[in-house]
Amino acid sequence: MLDWVGKIAFSDSSSPLESQGQENKFGFRRLAPKVMAHSHWHGHIEINYLFNCSADYLINGKKISVPEGRMLLFWASFPHQMIETQGDGELVNVYVPLQSFLTWKLPDDFVSKLLHGEVIVSNSLYHCDEQLTRIWESDIAENDYKLTVQVINEIRGRIRRMALEDYSTFDLANRAIKEGSRPIVRGLFHIQTMLRYIADNYDQKITIENVSKSTGLHKNYAMKLFNRVMRVSIKQYINQLRLQHAQALLIDTENPVLNIALEAGFGSVSRFYDIFQREFKMSPLEFRRSVI
Repeated sequence: MLDWVGKIAFSDSSSPLESQGQENKFGFRRLAPKVMAHSHWHGHIEINYLFNCSADYLINGKKISVPEGRMLLFWASFPHQMIETQGDGELVNVYVPLQSFLTWKLPDDFVSKLLHGEVIVSNSLYHCDEQLTRIWESDIAENDYKLTVQVINEIRGRIRRMALEDYSTFDLANRAIKEGSRPIVRGLFHIQTMLRYIADNYDQKITIENVSKSTGLHKNYAMKLFNRVMRVSIKQYINQLRLQHAQALLIDTENPVLNIALEAGFGSVSRFYDIFQREFKMSPLEFRRSVI
């Protein structure tokens, strides 16, 4: 049941597409910062903590210098590479699946900046942040579902605090528009529009036609584009968001399964049971009992 959460290992010497198939997993790693041989990219929202060190990055074709003791956030679907490091500190990477990130109801402007290629850097780092990442690392190693859920909630809270406080950006999204740069992924703007529409409406009755209309694209083209870029169908992606919502409600509330099915957007309890059982190899009630 915990196989969707793990320590994701990215090898700097292998293909930049190595992480395909892991993009629905949370990930964590701690390491000494080092220069990367090449750029890589993957579908996560990525957090980098620079503890007692600083680094220069090449992100989406632009050099970015990040001072010591900062936290930065970016959508890792844009090619990124650490090209220089200073100091003997530690780098902590946290990987958040995009579908999870988009359900966290963060400020629209903050989310929009990330989806348009911006790199966001906190203007300060709290003294407790390093200890907090060590707690996360220890809790993940316990392989306990409730602890893992707690870690994810704390990551969400830390990003929410970042979104509400002062932070710096590098004008990357506006730069791309002004210079007429082609997006790294063809059709990325339409993907962003669909992701945002789904994130805002997945708990209601929505159809593929609704999603495609949000972009002005023909339904068939929208489906093919979404599947090519996200590597899951629109229907599968919506169900992933609904399942994550339902899991949270099963853990955090005592609501009946019928109410949870409807609140998460499934429309009927039988459909909810079928999809939940197929995905997690247990019923919603078995899942609830296993984490209480």
